[in-house]
Amino acid sequence: MRKRRKINSRTDTVIGGATSFQGTIISTENIRIDGKHEGEISTERDLLISETGELKGKVKAENLLIAGSVQGEMSISGKLKIVSTGQFQGEAVMSILIIEEGAGFQGQCQQTEKK
Repeated sequence: MRKRRKINSRTDTVIGGATSFQGTIISTENIRIDGKHEGEISTERDLLISETGELKGKVKAENLLIAGSVQGEMSISGKLKIVSTGQFQGEAVMSILIIEEGAGFQGQCQQTEKK
């Protein structure tokens, strides 16, 4: 049985708050977005969109935590968590979905089997 770990226990790549990036990011490590990203992100680990973070595009990740703003298509093999400051608009496929009170979710979601 696979051991569960805390989402984003360590951040390896950061897009800073004063940074705007357009394009594709491919990683095997954790990523945190404090600034703006438009494009595709694919990581084998966790993606965190902080309260100041904005993301438009496609995402493939193990876990995704949204505290900022996200628009697009999400493919999450584990947990998608939207905290109270988070806003999501689009389509999401995930194993586990957690939406805190005050968070925004507009779109479609599909739950897959837990891994």
